[in-house]
Formats: sequence, structure tokens, C-alpha cells
Amino acid sequence: MSSKSIELSVLGEVLRLNAPEQHHDALRQAARELEQRVTEMKIRTGILQVEKALSVVALNLSYELLQAQHKISSIEDVLTTKIQLLDNSLESVRGQKFDV
Repeated sequence: MSSKSIELSVLGEVLRLNAPEQHHDALRQAARELEQRVTEMKIRTGILQVEKALSVVALNLSYELLQAQHKISSIEDVLTTKIQLLDNSLESVRGQKFDV
């Protein structure tokens, strides 16, 4: 996967990154989301310093990521249990078939 340069404007700063071209649209979307969240945080809380607003947004994003990871883990556990139940049911049916 080769990288290609991309320029993103975030909070008045131009960031130059190297990333695979197929990630460029997602990076642009992430930059817009970050800009929006920081702007909303500054308005909602009255925080004037960009660094403080960025810190709060980063903490919120980290929390959301952890919550999503826990949710995915719980879903994986449920799916694993259901697959095991189905597998056991199939084994039971196979066993009954051979007993006949």
C-alpha cells in the first residue's frame, strides 16, 4: 500500500500527511468532524483556548472509542455463544441421525 501526500486544514492549521490514497476521503471526513466537535465544544462550554477544547474533545473521542470497543466485544461474545449453541444442536441432530 503506497502512501500519497494529503493536506488537511484543521482549526486553521494545514497538516500535511502521507497516507494511502484510499484513506484520503476518510481523513478529510475525520478532519471535518474534529473541526466541528472542537467548535461545538468551545461554544457549549465557553472554552476559549483551542488546546483545552482539543483536550476535551480528545478525551470524549477516547471514551466513545472505548465504549464502542466494549460494545463490539459484548456482541462478539453473544455471537460466539449462539454459534456454539447452533454447533451443539447440529452435532446433536447428526448424532440422532446415525442412531436411527
